[in-house]
Amino acid sequence: MFQLVDEYALEYKQTYKIIADDEYKGRFRGDFYFRDNNELYLEFDHAYNITTQTCREHLFFLSTRKFYKFVSQKARIQSDMEYRAVNLIVRRLIGDNYFQW
Repeated sequence: MFQLVDEYALEYKQTYKIIADDEYKGRFRGDFYFRDNNELYLEFDHAYNITTQTCREHLFFLSTRKFYKFVSQKARIQSDMEYRAVNLIVRRLIGDNYFQW
């Protein structure tokens, strides 16, 4: 699952999904400030364009773009499965089909 992250909360050397004209995946390298138009650009390493399936070593994105961080749901899913299994076992042992732990 992807979670939206503000540009000021980006962490160094973490991988993010970036929504610009295309979708990208890149590792955050740091802030970069262009003097021409006084806008904040963010630098990413190994930026992979998901749409065209091409990769570039360095790529700069405006700070107004949307950045997403992958948040694993593995622990929650594992816990839910274990909870269900315990309920099924206890229901069989005590003979109550409606028991909830």
